[in-house]
Amino acid sequence: MKKLLVILLLFGALKAFPQANFSRIGIGAGGGLTTAYTDLSFGLSPIIPGFNPVRGFATNKSKYFGGFLDYYFTPFITAGIEYNSVELKDGTDKHNRAFVSKLSAIEVKGTVAVGQFVDFAYSPFLYNIRNVNASLGLGFISGTNNVADFGSGLFPSRQHANDFGKSKYSGVISIPASIGYNLNIYDAYQEVKLVIGVNYKMSFTLSDDIDGYNDDPAVFQNNSKDAYTTLGVSVKYLFGPKGLYYR
Repeated sequence: MKKLLVILLLFGALKAFPQANFSRIGIGAGGGLTTAYTDLSFGLSPIIPGFNPVRGFATNKSKYFGGFLDYYFTPFITAGIEYNSVELKDGTDKHNRAFVSKLSAIEVKGTVAVGQFVDFAYSPFLYNIRNVNASLGLGFISGTNNVADFGSGLFPSRQHANDFGKSKYSGVISIPASIGYNLNIYDAYQEVKLVIGVNYKMSFTLSDDIDGYNDDPAVFQNNSKDAYTTLGVSVKYLFGPKGLYYR
């Protein structure tokens, strides 16, 4: 009899934990602003007397848009695949260099939110930050830029014959890392159906060809690989098989 009572009490305690249904598939789209971080440098020009270009807010800003597909292991842990069409630009810099690069990026990523690690049921603060999230992934980039070969007479173009930059690149590996916040929209059954997200992502590439320039670092401050950031908003629709989440 005592064993039966203990089993019933344990079962009752288990059922007392809050639980919620969630959809396991999410599909969405988004877009926003890009910022290029490449080898271009600004200030007083060593080759054009009196030329002193300054990088303004819009100098290295452009746009992106894309779509993604996520699988939910829990409401706070997902894995997914993402495609983005990205435009990057910068210049004209003090070496008379500029570029516009258009690329396609395919990324696989994992994302985890604060709610996976905290009990937010009795804390308004933790409840409000439960959807703060971070992700890390692996990407592959292909694209072109408008930088012509040295001696072409076109602008923009590489500034010397020893610049090994390319106007076309493919299969470039990138490492995207991001932080974001999601706002959940619930249906009549109090299940999440729409997610509106705000996200900031830094993409580190293993290439120096995104901007079309690959110069001597002793002269052109070419000290690191190309990178870019995106700041955008997204909308995601949830559907598919249901999961049950206990907290």
